Amino acid sequence: MKKLADRQREFLADLYGEAPLAVRAAIYRRNLLANLRDALGAAYPVVRRLVGEAFFAEAADCFARAHPSTSGDLHRYGDGFCAFLEGYAPARSLAYLPDVAQLEWAVARAFHAADARAFDFAALAAIPEDTRGAVVLALQPAATLIRSDYPIASIWEANQPDRDGTPERAEGAERALVYREGFVVRVRALAGHEWALLDALSHAATLGDLAADGAVAPSLARQLPYWTRLTVIDGIATPCNPRS
Repeated sequence: MKKLADRQREFLADLYGEAPLAVRAAIYRRNLLANLRDALGAAYPVVRRLVGEAFFAEAADCFARAHPSTSGDLHRYGDGFCAFLEGYAPARSLAYLPDVAQLEWAVARAFHAADARAFDFAALAAIPEDTRGAVVLALQPAATLIRSDYPIASIWEANQPDRDGTPERAEGAERALVYREGFVVRVRALAGHEWALLDALSHAATLGDLAADGAVAPSLARQLPYWTRLTVIDGIATPCNPRS
């Protein structure tokens, strides 16, 4: 007799396959794919709006078959959709779509990220001045930086429920920040000096590094209070004050 695990694997392979099934199994397959399609649509509403319901449904089913869900938590489902779209032939003419998907997944993850902290200025002041240059500042857990050859932040903003889908910028590269302000996820296109600072912090640049960086130093004194006030910068990522 086949082991239970082997039978379960075969059943799952049948569900995610395309071969005809018996009536009851076919109903189960339809329900499974519909649930995964809905979960993917919830994570990628802008992609769905950009391509239309029929296109999205077909892409979602192809993605489900190529990347079966491995978790009972559907909030985790959809990681890798960006990479899938890069190789999905029907989307080849929509070169910006994978980057929009990458942005949307960052938005979806931000909803479930740990809360940002109020920046502890007293902890920073307590660090001896002669060692302060070695301090590394931390970005909030929800923060993601994305560089794209396309205006992805503008496209995302234009396709929110209260907008008509017409972006303020239709072409050109954009650097985007995803972060959470309280319970609200924000998407923001960054200016060059803003990207330079936040990208450096995401790569563990020290305060000394930032002060010596020609792209960052001129605006450092202005930017640090701004980003800490928004809790985009929310802590000190050094052994003296590790994130709990």
